[in-house]
Amino acid sequence: MHDLTAVILCGGKGERLRPFTDKLPKPLVPLNGKPILHHLLRYLSTEGINRFILCTGYKAEAIDEFAKNCNEPGWELICVNSGDVSMTDRLADASKHLSGRSLICYGDTLANVDVEALYREHCSSGARLTMTVYPLHSPFGIVEVTEDGFVTEFREKPVLPYWVNIGFMLCELEAIRGIRRGGDMVPFLAEQASSGALRAFKHNGKHLTINTEKERVKAESEIIEFFSVVDGQA
Repeated sequence: MHDLTAVILCGGKGERLRPFTDKLPKPLVPLNGKPILHHLLRYLSTEGINRFILCTGYKAEAIDEFAKNCNEPGWELICVNSGDVSMTDRLADASKHLSGRSLICYGDTLANVDVEALYREHCSSGARLTMTVYPLHSPFGIVEVTEDGFVTEFREKPVLPYWVNIGFMLCELEAIRGIRRGGDMVPFLAEQASSGALRAFKHNGKHLTINTEKERVKAESEIIEFFSVVDGQA
């Protein structure tokens, strides 16, 4: 069984979710009356994680208030406000609250990742960092066309042969403590990959990301099913 602290990246401005984010940081945007962040912490708790470091920046005081008023039994919430900096600088600031492996998550993403399976794969691989990846779904329908211009097939929003990083990154403490300030997440991950220390954990289950109002409304309709599966009711 794992003993993980979750590090939640909560500092972004979420400009595509205005007007919600004019007053709220993106992780506090509501889904069915509860903040995205609450849904994420609830899921992680079902996976055995109850210690959370909230890496804040934009409207950090609102997340401080959320943590202060959170009365879920057994949860420990620590807020670390880094201001307007990169994701990796936020991780570096959070490192002083870590003593071992951590699970790094994005505060605007929900996925029913099997954390225990992720943990086992990570530990057996010897990697410094294992990130969860998800199949890329085309936002458009695809038209197959022959060389002479005849249409042979329509495929509505197919799954493409690529994978995207959705967070849920299981990380060794040495990797976080080795972060060079002033960088960002993509160069950090590329550095881990170039040294042979980065692995991917493939996730094919539920994945909800909330970047726009359309995605938020869609997530509201899917979050009930998400937790009915988690709670064993489906």
